[in-house]
Amino acid sequence: MRLPLYIYLLLFSVLISCNSKPSHQHNTELAAKAGEQELSKIELQDNFIAPANSKDSAYIIKRTIESWATEALFYQEALTKLTEDEIQVQRQVDEYKKTLINHIYQSRIVEANLDTLISKDEIQQYYEGHRENFILKDNIVKVNYYKIPAKVKALNKMKRLFYAISPKDIDQLQTLCTQYAENYFTNDSTWLYLDDIKKEIPKLKDQEDYTIGKGRVFEFTDELYYYFLKIKDVKVKNGLSPLNFEKQNIKNFIINSRKTQLIKQYKQQLLQKAKDDKSFLVY
Repeated sequence: MRLPLYIYLLLFSVLISCNSKPSHQHNTELAAKAGEQELSKIELQDNFIAPANSKDSAYIIKRTIESWATEALFYQEALTKLTEDEIQVQRQVDEYKKTLINHIYQSRIVEANLDTLISKDEIQQYYEGHRENFILKDNIVKVNYYKIPAKVKALNKMKRLFYAISPKDIDQLQTLCTQYAENYFTNDSTWLYLDDIKKEIPKLKDQEDYTIGKGRVFEFTDELYYYFLKIKDVKVKNGLSPLNFEKQNIKNFIINSRKTQLIKQYKQQLLQKAKDDKSFLVY
């Protein structure tokens, strides 16, 4: 049965006035009942969010009560329809709680005790000892790459500077790229995936991978852009990935290994302490 609007308005005024009553009285005064479940006025008050417009209060209280009742009735029906095994979820809840607490505590131990400094020698040793883990699945390249709008007035000058070798010319090209280039990349020490370069230069997809070799230069033009690409070095898939391409991955591997070892040692110390003080006993 739907309650008249004035009942909800009265309920709202009661919620406001009951702030002055002792807390033990709140829990015994009911706001609603759905099946076997009861909603106290204090519970309703805790879940009631007062709107900016007081005219909406009755409507929101009504919706809050009906929302609570819907969930309460659904839960009660579930208890009658599910099997005993399906209802017994406490063990799963306890296991999840245990796992979550352990994870939080492990994170705190790691944060307080983990050594995150990794030397070049450690990286080199890990690389040499795990070469089988660093086989390339894709082609990678080092490049100089420029993408210039086709209507830029300085384009012809930039084309000449793409082949420059003097520091002065290279600085001038850098300045022009900053002003006019849509995109460019000139870091000779960084490896990039060839497929990522192809996304930047659509016409490069027409080139067979085996033709994209060290020292090759490609120039493409479409309606919008001029593209210049110089291949500085290439590593093909199924070959050994270069160390500086895997450096960050190796750091991650080492850090994760240290985390695992740190927690393992900590747990072993806890067990040994429990054995020593007889708080761990096997019957």
